[in-house]
Amino acid sequence: MYRVLSGRELADNLSTLREMDTEFIYEEKGKYFLLTDKKDISAYAFILETSEGYILKRILVKKEKRYQSLGTKLLDHVINYALKHGVDSLIIEDIIEESYFEKKGFSIVKNKMIYHGIQKKNERLKDSVKGTWISIFVNVLLSVFKIIVGIFGKSRALVADGFHSISDVVGSIVILLSVYFGNIPEDEDHPYGHEKIESIAGNIVGVLLVITAFELVRDSVLSLIKGVDFVKPLKITIYVALFSVVVKYYMYLYKKRIGLRTKSDAVLADAREHRSDAVSSMGVVIGLMLSIYVNPVFDTLMSILVSLFIGKEGIHIIMETSNNILDKQDKEFLDKIEEYVYNNTEIKNIHDILMRVSGHKIFLSFHIRVPKDMTVYEAHTLADDLKYSLLSDFDELRDVIIHIDYIID
Repeated sequence: MYRVLSGRELADNLSTLREMDTEFIYEEKGKYFLLTDKKDISAYAFILETSEGYILKRILVKKEKRYQSLGTKLLDHVINYALKHGVDSLIIEDIIEESYFEKKGFSIVKNKMIYHGIQKKNERLKDSVKGTWISIFVNVLLSVFKIIVGIFGKSRALVADGFHSISDVVGSIVILLSVYFGNIPEDEDHPYGHEKIESIAGNIVGVLLVITAFELVRDSVLSLIKGVDFVKPLKITIYVALFSVVVKYYMYLYKKRIGLRTKSDAVLADAREHRSDAVSSMGVVIGLMLSIYVNPVFDTLMSILVSLFIGKEGIHIIMETSNNILDKQDKEFLDKIEEYVYNNTEIKNIHDILMRVSGHKIFLSFHIRVPKDMTVYEAHTLADDLKYSLLSDFDELRDVIIHIDYIID
C-alpha cells in the first residue's frame, strides 16, 4: 500500500524511518512516500516541491525487501502522483545509480538527472476531451436542426440523417468516458494500464453505427413495401443537407488530427463516424435533388443506400478495434523489431516475437539465443540494454520482456 506522509503522520513514523535509514533526511516541508506491507514500511521516497518540479532527495528500499522491484513501483507511484498534481518534472540533484534512472527515462542535464514531460499524458487527455466535447455540441445542434427542417421540409432522408447525428452524440459520450478511464495510470491490479477501454469504446461506437443503419434501412424498406404516397421535399432541405456535409467533413479532419496525435482508437473511430456522416449527408443531398426534380421515391431509396454505407463503416470500426482487443499481431511492426535486433546487436537468433496492444501502447515479448557459456550477468546486461534501446527508439512500446535461451550446438 502507498502512503504520502507529512505533518503529524510523518512525526509518528520518524523513529521507524531513522531506524530503517541511517542517512534519513528530515525536512518539515517535504513529502514522504511510503510503500508498506501491512504496517511494515518496505520502502520510502523523500521529495521537495520547487518551482522547477519535484526534487527527489532520497529513495530507499529496506534491505530484506530488495530485489522485488519495490523501488521501481515506488518511483512509478511518485511519477503518477506528480501527474495528478500538475508537476511536469522529477529532478535528482545528487546523481546516484545513474544507469538505473536512465533506464527509467531520466536524462542527465547540467549535472542533474531529470524526468521531464510527466504532463504529456494530461495533454493527451485534454486534447481528446476538448475534441469530444466539441463533437457533442456540434452533433446536438446539427441533429436538432436537421430533424426540424426534415419534418417541416417533408424529407424522410433528412430526418433519418438527423437521428443518425443523435447516435453520434451517444457515441461521443462513450468516447469521453473511455478517454478518461484510458488515461488512468497502471496499478498493481491492472499492470497493463487501462488503455484497452479506448478500443472497447471504439467497438461500441461501431455497434451503434450498425444498429442505426439497420433501423434506417428497415424503416425505408417498410415504406416501399407498404406503397405509401411519397411527398416531394421542400428545396430548403437541400441547403441544410449541404451545410451538414461541410460541417461533418470539417469535424472528421479535426478529430482525425487529434486521434493521430494522441494515438487514440476511440477518437479515430469517432473521426471515421464523422466521415460517414459527411458521406451520408451527401447522399441525402443527391436523394433530395432527385426527389424534387425527378420522383419523390428517390428520397427513400437514397436513405437506404446511405444507411448501408453507415452499416459498412460500423462493421469496419468493429473489426479494427476488435483486432486491438484480441491482440492481433502486426507482422510489419514485428518485422521491424526483428530487423532492429539483427542490425543493432550481435544476437544471431530472435524468435517467438509477440505483442499485446493496450490502446495506443504495445507490450512486446520475445526470445533470444545467446552462447551457453555466457554468464547470467552478461545475458541479463545484454537483454537489459536491448530492452531500453527498443523503448527509446519505438515510441509505441510501453514495455519489453526478453526471455533468454541458449544456442543449441
